[in-house]
Amino acid sequence: MKHVKRLLQTLIAIVVPLSVSSQGFLRLSLPSRETSNVSTARQFIAGRTCTGCKVSINNEAVYVYSTGTFAVKKELTEGRNTFTVLAEDANGKTYTKNITWYYAPVPPPRVTSAFRIDFMEISPKGNLELSVGDTLHVKIKGYPGAKASWFNNIPLRELPASQTGGVAGYYSGSYVLQPADSPLNGKIQVRLHNGSETAILNSTYRYSMMPHGVALTGRTIDNMTYLTSTPEGDRLGPNKIGYLDKDVLLHVVGKQGDYYKVRLSSRETAFIPEPLLDTEIPQEAPAVSIVSDAKVWGDEKADYVSVELSDKLPYTSTQIVSPGKIIVDVHGAYTEQGINSLLQGTREITGVQWQQPSHDVFRMIISLKHAPWGYQIYYEGNRITVKVKRVPENLSLRGLIIGLDAGHGGGNMGSVGLTGVYEKTLTLNLSLQLKAALEREGASVIMTRATEKFVANEDRLSLFRRANPDLLLSIHLNSSGNPVDVSGTATYYKHPFCEPLNAAIHRRLLETGLNDFKNNGDFNFILNNPTEFPDALIETLFISNPGDEEKLLSPAFQQELINKIILGLKDYLKNLESGKY
Repeated sequence: MKHVKRLLQTLIAIVVPLSVSSQGFLRLSLPSRETSNVSTARQFIAGRTCTGCKVSINNEAVYVYSTGTFAVKKELTEGRNTFTVLAEDANGKTYTKNITWYYAPVPPPRVTSAFRIDFMEISPKGNLELSVGDTLHVKIKGYPGAKASWFNNIPLRELPASQTGGVAGYYSGSYVLQPADSPLNGKIQVRLHNGSETAILNSTYRYSMMPHGVALTGRTIDNMTYLTSTPEGDRLGPNKIGYLDKDVLLHVVGKQGDYYKVRLSSRETAFIPEPLLDTEIPQEAPAVSIVSDAKVWGDEKADYVSVELSDKLPYTSTQIVSPGKIIVDVHGAYTEQGINSLLQGTREITGVQWQQPSHDVFRMIISLKHAPWGYQIYYEGNRITVKVKRVPENLSLRGLIIGLDAGHGGGNMGSVGLTGVYEKTLTLNLSLQLKAALEREGASVIMTRATEKFVANEDRLSLFRRANPDLLLSIHLNSSGNPVDVSGTATYYKHPFCEPLNAAIHRRLLETGLNDFKNNGDFNFILNNPTEFPDALIETLFISNPGDEEKLLSPAFQQELINKIILGLKDYLKNLESGKY
C-alpha cells in the first residue's frame, strides 16, 4: 500500500503541474507546420504559453486556460490566409508564431471531356478468391454517352446525371459468378467504346476462383480466434462477430486480402484472419449435426446448457437484457423433436427453448432470472457448452473481483494534451486511484498494468478471459482533431448485456458537469468483445480539448471522477438487485 501511495504521489506530480512556468514562451500543437496547403476551410490553432501570458491572433484576444493552453477555430477564405499568434508575458516581452494556410477547396466532379476512363471501383475490394454465386459490383467514371462493358463483355449501364450530382459519365453494373467462370484469373478489365475508339482500364487488385466442387476446410488455432463481419474496418480493425473455441471446423469459400471468407451456414458467412485458421488438416466435408442429446444443469459455481454435435461447429451469440436471455446459434446443426429441456439444479437459468430459424442453424434461447451477467461458450469433445455466470448473491462491491485496465502504456503513449501530458500517464494515475477506491469498498482488483510499461492489447484480453473477473473497466481518454467544439465524457460497449453497466457509470460521470458524448453501443474495442463478464470502456473526457484537459489536471477533479465511477457501479448493482433489468 505504501508503494502504491508513493507511486500515486509521483504520478500526480508528473501530470498535474503545480505551476506553469511564468517565463514567456509560445508553443503550437496545431497546425503542425507554419505553412500548409489545405482543402477544408475549417482549421484550428492550438498551443500553450506561460501562466499569466496573454495571447492574441491577428490582434484579437484569445482565452488562455489556467494550464496556459488555448485553442481557436478559424474559417479560411480561398487562397492565402495568414495569422500571427502573439504571446505577451507580464514584463511585456512578446513571442510570435506566423501561420500561413493556402486554402483550395476540392473541386467538384466534372464531366470527363476527353475519351478515357478516369477510375474504376470494384467491390468487394482487395485481392479476392471467389466462389460460384459470389457477386461483384463495379462503378466507373469516364467519357459520357459511350458503351461500357466489363467482365465477360457484360454491358454497364450509364447512370442518369440526376443520380450522380449532375455529372454524366458514371457507369455501373454487377455480376454473379458462374461455374463457367472458373478460368477467371488476374485482373479485370473495363472497356469504353465510342465508335472506333476504345479505352481500357485494368483493376488494381487481382481475382481468382476457388476450385468448385472441392471443399477447403480449416480449424481454429486456439480460443482467441475471432470472426469478423467484413475484412475491412477502422482504426480498431474489422467488426468482430465473436470468439470461437479451439479446433472449430470452418468451411472456406473465398479470400479477401489476408482474411478467409467462411460459410457458417447456408445464409451466413463471416471472415477470419488467415493466421487464425489451420488449413493444413485432412480435408473433409463440412459436418451437419442432428441434435438429440441436450442437458441443462447447475453446480456450485454456475449454470450450464450443452448439446452433443458430430463435430466442433461454429457458433454466434447475442443477448437480451429485459427479460434476460442468452441466444446462441450453432451453424450447421438441426434438431429433431423431443429434446430434453429439464432443468437440474439451475439457479440463474429459468428455461431453455430449442429453435430452428433455418434448416442448418440450431438455436438455444436461454432464459434467465436477471439480465445476463456473463457467459462462456466452449467445447468438451464435440459437446458445445454454454456456461452461464450467476448474478452474485450479495450485490455490492464487497467481495467482487474487478478487472481494471489502464489504457496504453510504454511505447503506446495514446493521445497527448496541449500541455504535453500523455494519455498513458493519466490513465495509469486514474486507474491506481480507482483501484484504491474499489479496495476500500471491499472489492478485489486485477490490473493489466500498475506501472509505466507496455502491455499488448491481446495480452490484456487473454489475461481477463483467463481470470474471468465479475466486471471489467477500461480507463481511457478521448481525443479529436477538433480541440474547440468536441469535448465531454463517454462510455462504450459492444454487447447488449453491457449497456446497463455503461449507462449507470455514464449518468454519474455527467454529474461532474462534463459535456455528454453519449453512452455508445456496438463498439469494436478489443476489451469490449468478451462475453464472460459485463465490461465498460470509460473515455473519461477529451484530452485534446483544453477545457477538459484543465479539469483532469486537477487532483480534486480526478477524485471526483473516481467517486462518480464508484457511484455508477453501485447504481448498476442496486438496479440489478431491484429487478430493474
